[in-house]
Amino acid sequence: MRVLYINHLLNAAGHRLVIAFFLLTIMSCEEFIEIDAPKTEITSNIVFSNDAAATSAIRGIYSLMTSSQTFTNGEIERYTGLSSDELVNHSSRNEQQQFYFPTLTSLNGVVHGVFWREAYKYINNANAVIEGLSKSTSLSGSTRTQLEGEAKFIRAFCHFYLVNLFGDIPYVTTTDYQKNSTSVRLNATEVYTKIISDLTDAKNLLATDYSFSNGERSQPNRFAAIALLARVYLYTGKWAEAEAEASAIIDNTVDFELEELDNVFLSTSKEAIWQLQPVVPEKSTAQARIFLLFNKPTEVSLHPDFVTSFETGDERRNAWVGEYSDATGTYYYPWKYKVYSASTLTEYAMVLRLAEQYLLRAEARAQSMNLSGAIEDVDRLRQRAGLPLIQETDPGISQDNLLAAIARERKFELMTEWGHRWLDLKRTGTTETILSSIKLDWQQTDALYPIPQSERLLNPGLTQNPGY
Repeated sequence: MRVLYINHLLNAAGHRLVIAFFLLTIMSCEEFIEIDAPKTEITSNIVFSNDAAATSAIRGIYSLMTSSQTFTNGEIERYTGLSSDELVNHSSRNEQQQFYFPTLTSLNGVVHGVFWREAYKYINNANAVIEGLSKSTSLSGSTRTQLEGEAKFIRAFCHFYLVNLFGDIPYVTTTDYQKNSTSVRLNATEVYTKIISDLTDAKNLLATDYSFSNGERSQPNRFAAIALLARVYLYTGKWAEAEAEASAIIDNTVDFELEELDNVFLSTSKEAIWQLQPVVPEKSTAQARIFLLFNKPTEVSLHPDFVTSFETGDERRNAWVGEYSDATGTYYYPWKYKVYSASTLTEYAMVLRLAEQYLLRAEARAQSMNLSGAIEDVDRLRQRAGLPLIQETDPGISQDNLLAAIARERKFELMTEWGHRWLDLKRTGTTETILSSIKLDWQQTDALYPIPQSERLLNPGLTQNPGY
């Protein structure tokens, strides 16, 4: 990715000019490692002259996340769904087929362009904002604090997905092209330590409400940082910390509550902790455009075995799974987002929501042998889904069986959302058990995506994952 070279930028020329210039600059970013040497000495500064300019810069990153083909715009659901047991491939595109079979190579353009490059683009832009904030002397304290928190959250968020998709990765905290061009992969444990550090900073910096985003939940606040921190603690086996962070959100009944199934993914959902607002005119969420079926599928559909594995009576089956039938058969599709296109947006792309916090707290409690507390949490979601409660049907359930029950709830509650199913299979070590029987070409090394070959050619310090 080319570093953002912005010198003495963002003067008082106006809010619209700021947005246009910043978006033009960051949309021109290319590979994270592919950096042209500067022809003259350039300081890579962003100097914010006022609160509006700085706020526009950070919002420009969210606009990018929902306006291009990127993992943040429905593509992580598509491709990790193909890697897992959620989706069936109908595309003839070789790059997409490689995720499904799986036969990925380090030359796969989706791995490079949708996942690696885009994640490091947002990381680099977040770093540019952090550096610009540190150099500015004209911002209000509240704006500086909020935007630094958002930038650190974005940096942690992107690194979280990179480390889960690729394993060991570079953790990039500067726009310095010389440092970035020779970055090496850090082990996943060290990456998680840095993610936790960034999220802890973000948690302490971010506002507790959504007033800075006009009441919309389209920019992360303190609870977004807490939600992602809870997930990271769960992934790293820090059960007490995961429970504590999740409880901070669950206990906030003023701002958050479980919605009815049909209302979960609305723009007004109180289940939302952080959403991304679509920015393309007349278009709804990318998830709707990718998954909704009006004809025989040519891209993806829900795997029939996934659909038939819903528990009898699970209301999520009817509320969140659609069907399309023709002479060739019946095809199923994710129906969490129901609006393909509209002049008025009623659905935002859900990134973090309350239901996940119940599930991860349930898992953390079960791992800590607080089985009654875990049952209480998972039963909240089973009750909403119209299913029998564990407390009533199996109150003496064992730890192993309870953890298995929680995993099943995650499978259906979080289906086709942000790669949860793929990441859950990997972190629980069940990829081999579940996928080897349904994917003929499955090998254990397929659990990690390959480091893009083009990046390794540019930076020989980047090693390759086994199997590639």
